[in-house]
Amino acid sequence: MTDSEEAVRTSARGWLTLQLAALGFVGVCGALKAGGGPGSPAPRGIEAVAGVLVLLALLLAVLAVYLVGRTAWPHAVGPDDPDRAARRLRTGLVLTFATVLLTAVAATSSWWPSPDTATAPATPAAGPVEVQVGTSTGSLCGELGRGSGALTLIVQGRTVDVPLSDVTSVTPVADCGSV
Repeated sequence: MTDSEEAVRTSARGWLTLQLAALGFVGVCGALKAGGGPGSPAPRGIEAVAGVLVLLALLLAVLAVYLVGRTAWPHAVGPDDPDRAARRLRTGLVLTFATVLLTAVAATSSWWPSPDTATAPATPAAGPVEVQVGTSTGSLCGELGRGSGALTLIVQGRTVDVPLSDVTSVTPVADCGSV
C-alpha cells in the first residue's frame, strides 16, 4: 500500500464519523417530521415536499456513507487506485453536505406560522382592553375598537374616534367604572 492510498483511507475513516453523525441528524429530523402530523400549521403541499426532502436526504446519506466506507475499508485485497478512492471520498463528502442541506430545508416547514397566532389580536384572553385616553380637551375611558386614522373607543355603547393628533396619553385600566 502506498502513502497516498493510506492517506486517502485515513481521511475517509475520519470523515466517516462525521457522516454517521449527519445520518443520525437526518434520522432524528425524519422522525420529528413524521411525528408532526395533523396538528402542523403548514399547508399539506409544504409538508409533502418536506417529507420527500427528508427521504431523499436519507437515501443520499446512506449512499455517502457507503462511498466513504468503501474508501476507508476497500473490498479488494489488492491495491486500490488512489485517484478513484479520492474521487469516491470527494463524492461521498459532497453527498454528505447535500444531505445536511436538504434536511435543514425540510426542517423549515416546521416553522410555518400558525393561523390562529398570526392573526390573533394583541389582547388578553380575558376580554376587551379598556383604556383611559387623555386628550387636549379632557379624557375618555372605554374599550379599544378597530378603526383607521384615529384611536377608536367604545364608550358606553357609542363609538368615538379620537384623532391621533389630539391624544396626549393612553393608560390601560382594569375597569372604566372605577376611573
